[in-house]
Amino acid sequence: MGDQHGRTFESRAGVAAFLAGVWLIAAPPVLHFSASVHAFRPYWWSMGLAVVVMLLGMVRAMAPLDVPLAQPITIALALWLVIVALRAADDGVWAVWLNQLVVSALIALSAGLALFVSMRR
Repeated sequence: MGDQHGRTFESRAGVAAFLAGVWLIAAPPVLHFSASVHAFRPYWWSMGLAVVVMLLGMVRAMAPLDVPLAQPITIALALWLVIVALRAADDGVWAVWLNQLVVSALIALSAGLALFVSMRR
């Protein structure tokens, strides 16, 4: 029963990471509304990391306990997203960077909780 609970929790955390990655990619155009090519320059790092978070989220959702390093890697990527947001906050729109900080913290929290639940088994 504990294994089933761990799989369900990890799978839901993977889906949450996938959806958060989708939102991180969609947020700059939605929140910034600028059609300029240069408008997306400050967000390339965060968009690239969001794609990796999405891929890891898909792996975690499909095969929750088969890839044990997915949780720590997701946490590290979320922390890297926070660092990118804090480092480059002067070039972008504050709403996009605040969104990135909040979503990255939620990704790290969900992956950390999933890691905690899997360690308790």
